Amino acid sequence: MPGKHNGMALPVGGFDAAKLGRRTLGSLTLSGLLTGRAIADTVSGRPVRIVVPFAAGSEPDILARRLAAAMQPLLSQPVVVDNRPGANTMIAGSHVAQSRPDGETVLLTSSSTFATLPNLYENPAVRLDQFEVLTMAMRAHMVLYVNAEVPANTIPELLQWANSQPEPIHYGANPGAIGHLCGERMKQVTGIKMIDVPFRGSLQLQQMLLRGDVKLAFDGVPIYAELVNTKKLKALGITADRPAPMIPDVPPLAEVGFGNIAMPYWYGVFAPKGTPRPIIERYVAAIHQAQRAEDLIRQFAAQGAQLEGNSPEEFRRMIDSERESWGALIRAINLRLD
Repeated sequence: MPGKHNGMALPVGGFDAAKLGRRTLGSLTLSGLLTGRAIADTVSGRPVRIVVPFAAGSEPDILARRLAAAMQPLLSQPVVVDNRPGANTMIAGSHVAQSRPDGETVLLTSSSTFATLPNLYENPAVRLDQFEVLTMAMRAHMVLYVNAEVPANTIPELLQWANSQPEPIHYGANPGAIGHLCGERMKQVTGIKMIDVPFRGSLQLQQMLLRGDVKLAFDGVPIYAELVNTKKLKALGITADRPAPMIPDVPPLAEVGFGNIAMPYWYGVFAPKGTPRPIIERYVAAIHQAQRAEDLIRQFAAQGAQLEGNSPEEFRRMIDSERESWGALIRAINLRLD
């Protein structure tokens, strides 16, 4: 494992996740699962670190911990989660890119890292060619959250209120992240005047929304569900094609006439460039098998997400395609971060 670091590596044992909802996971091939001598040749016995570029308690952190707990018995070695948030996923990405390609360090990150940020920076600090592509882990969705004091219960009412304000309204936006792009897309489509306010992690954004420091934001489902269901925050739409069981009264954006701002996203797993193929195949197979666990399927289906896996080759093609699609949108809204 690389030398001493100041990141937060936390064991996954004992994580008590909610077991809600239900969704059937499509068939995933396990042809890469190694057996016998081949497995022995790829097992070091030392912990595998899943580095996550987001804070503890966030949606990807929860995903990483649930996958890690399911993968440990499959890999016959410890799996820990190392949170390294900041710099638009670049801190974590750079750390993994510079780690030894020995299978002891992998990156679980969002589609922002390799599908959107290359369109926002001329020379991004983290590039896909620094990594081996493993598999997609989960497809997730954004929700439009609004401060409870805003006098709007629908998107048309929100737009009417916003347009009546003497100054642009503030919305939470982590520069270059999917939530930021959803906000910019909303501005483009509706003409609403907004100013983006940066934040560090979903927990901070949650508090900014509750205090009214920002009036709206796009973010994931898990840590907001209780606040929405107890009316402490409003949720006006989700980018999924159906309501999420955790927040069943929140309609899909497409159903309320705003499907053109719906931007689903995904999380995927990557290893340092040069990681041996047998190790990659072993990890891909373990992730795919973990995705079959009924408790994981139920938990993430409850928040409107789908556990999905693919082969490294399929995943790379998907990233390349999405990078082009995101590039077209980013150029249309004339957004740059450098």
